Parts: sequence; structure tokens; C-alpha cells
Amino acid sequence: MTSKSWIERDRASRLQSRYTFPEVLERGNGTLVYDTDGREYLDFVSGQVCAVAGHAHPKYADAIAKQAHTLIQRGSAFTDTCQIQLAEKVAQMCPGDLNKSYFACTGSESNEAALRMAKLITGRHEVAALVRGYHGLTAGSFGITGLGGVFREGYGPMQPGAVFLPAPYVYRCPFKGCDQDGDSCAMTCLEHGLDTLRRTSSGRPAAVFVEVVQSAGGVIVLPPEWLREVRRLCDEWGALLVIDEAQTGFGRTGKMFAFEHSGVMPDILTLSKSLGGGVPVSAVVVRDGLAAELEAKGYYQSSSHTGDPLLSAAALANLMIIEEEGLVENARKVGELLHRGLEQLRKEYDIVGDVRGLGLFLGFEIVESKETRTAASELAETVSAHCQRDGLLIGHVPGAVSENIIRILPPLTTTASEAERALEILGSALAQASSQAG
Repeated sequence: MTSKSWIERDRASRLQSRYTFPEVLERGNGTLVYDTDGREYLDFVSGQVCAVAGHAHPKYADAIAKQAHTLIQRGSAFTDTCQIQLAEKVAQMCPGDLNKSYFACTGSESNEAALRMAKLITGRHEVAALVRGYHGLTAGSFGITGLGGVFREGYGPMQPGAVFLPAPYVYRCPFKGCDQDGDSCAMTCLEHGLDTLRRTSSGRPAAVFVEVVQSAGGVIVLPPEWLREVRRLCDEWGALLVIDEAQTGFGRTGKMFAFEHSGVMPDILTLSKSLGGGVPVSAVVVRDGLAAELEAKGYYQSSSHTGDPLLSAAALANLMIIEEEGLVENARKVGELLHRGLEQLRKEYDIVGDVRGLGLFLGFEIVESKETRTAASELAETVSAHCQRDGLLIGHVPGAVSENIIRILPPLTTTASEAERALEILGSALAQASSQAG
């Protein structure tokens, strides 16, 4: 059957809740995926930023098959050998005293659990988060997601108690008079955010939630100085610092965790996409002292699939592959190659504005011109469509919140030759879009 036929069946039986591309994918291998019409694509979004070890990795597939023949599900009142081994592995890979984990299925669920933990520990209910931050679409996580428009219209008021601080978005700093220097801009944003916090809340939040690299918000990298100051303020307030590494965890930024670039340690770390490698598993990792306090206060959290053996076995295999195949270092090296290539394209094409990111978490803005910096979402759609036609899937969905920003998020197994091929396709797409702009 053709992709067109499959799409007709899809529309007849599945609620159409978000944009769906007309191509229907049916298999993958490494960095490549294939549609039902037999076309091949370089997957530079890693599925949904989940397939960090690529598609159909033999060791990953074997671990899932083996566990499916052993024990798939065991109920939340029991534990099992897979969950125990996964918890041990996560503790080993996390720095410092981040040693205790709770497992769930999705990033939204992990952030819900982190919210409950912060409120129980501090006895407070207000939470600070960032404009452009994304932490999920369930009730609590939705309440701390700093995105508007289609995300909020029609759904009524969000959960109360959230205060949003401006993200340090240097390329488009909202505060006039900022000199566009990264550290200066970041601290100006923080000053305005603190003023908002003081004037619209008690000024003593239970927690501050951040992504070190905001993904849906536009690949905005939080400067180390900003993070270090927020860490200091959390200590001063008696608040918890919660870092959401759903997409950046386990190597994507060229370090095991993105917070390691700044030397800042979270009190709570939430993980999801990159943990499971493709299966729905997430985790909340807490520091030893916090874990002891939560247990002493009778913290209760559960779900039907908390740490299921099938999911735990897949996640454990994924983490072993990351370590054994040196994928963190590969993300750093290939990420540097891609970053240099994108910077070269920025120099060649006036429609490429800012290029930013860490490791294999990169993004760039499509603008009308470098001089105006006016966001050009239609040109970004042209670039995305051209890439897809020529066999490259990139992070841009028509009508998405990031509008003119294109994300580059390939599997951590991506080779230098695959990166070069992607840059060639991108160059052709940018030439096409530039002629349209001219």
C-alpha cells in the first residue's frame, strides 16, 4: 500500500490531534528510516528525539525480545530484577548524590511527580518556570509549560501557582537596551524575572523548573552564569531546582547531562525520551538527602506501569549501548562538525539568522534577512519540505510553536559522512528558500 492509502485509513480511524506529514514510515535502521513508498530518509530528529542509539539497534531489539519472553508486567506492588538494575545504572551514570529514582512512562508524568515531591518537601505550592519552556501537557506539567496559542486556547485556566520568568533568549532579547552580550542579556532577563516573581507571588517558590536547552521553545541554551545564579537563589529561598533533561539527558549535548556544562547540580532531575531509546519510560532522580526526606514524609506515587520490566530492560540496554559505543563523545565530535557546517551556511545565506546549540542538539533561525531578524516561518516550511523531499527529516513542523526555528537532533550514532550528507541537503534547501525570498 502507498503512503496515500495508509493516510486515508489513518484519517478514518484515528483522532487527528496534531499535524501529520503525508509520508507513512514503516521501518528504520540506524540513522535511516523508510516510508511505505520505499523512500529513504536521514532521520535528524531521532523519531521524537527518542532513538538516541538509532533505529533497530540489534542489542536494543534483542533485549526487548528477550524480556518479552520472560516478564512484561508485574504490578506496582512488586519490584523486579530489571527495574533494580536500571535504577542502579541510572545512579551510576548520574553525578554527585543523584542516586534514587522513580520510574514512570512519559516526560509529562515525570514532571508531575517532581511537582508533587517539591510541594511535599517544602510545604509550598507556588512554582517558577520559564517562558518558552515545555514540560508536558498533563494538568500539572501543562501549568508550568510556558507556551501559549494553540497550547492554551480553549482549555480553560491552568493549574494555579505558576510564575513564568523570561528565558535568556539573547538573539531576540525582549528588553530594550540590552547589549546582546550573552552573560549581560541573561542576567538582565533574570533581574526582570525576579522582579516578576516578587510582585506576583510570595517570592518563595517550592521549585524552579528549567530545561538547560529549551527545545520546543527554540533551542535556547541557558547560559552557565544564569544557571549558577538560579542555583544560588534556590539555596537562598529553600526552593528545589528541578532540571528537565527529557531530550538532553544521556549524551546528546556532548556531556552525559546538559547541566554538567555549567557545573550546576539539580535537586531533582527528570528524564524521559533519551532514557528509553524509543519505549515509553521516564524517571525522576533525586538526591540522597531529598529521597530520605520524601520517604520519611510518606511520599506516595504510583502508576500501572511504574518501572515495568519490559520498559526497564529496553532502557537498560539503551544506556549500555550509549556507554559501550562511546556515543557521548561521538555526539560531541559530530556535533562540532555539524555546528561548523551550519555556521558556514549562515555565512552563505542571508536567511539564516542565529545558529545555536550543544553537541547533537542544534538549531538555527530562518529570517527574512540578517539585518531585520524578522522571523520567516513560511521560508522555514520551504526549507523543511525541500529537505524531506531530498531525504532528510529535520525538526520543523508546520504551525508548531517554534515557527521559524529548525532543529537538528540526529541519533547519537550519526557518522561524520551522514552529517556531511545532511549539510549538503540543507544547503540545497536553503538555496531554494533564498531564491523564493529574493
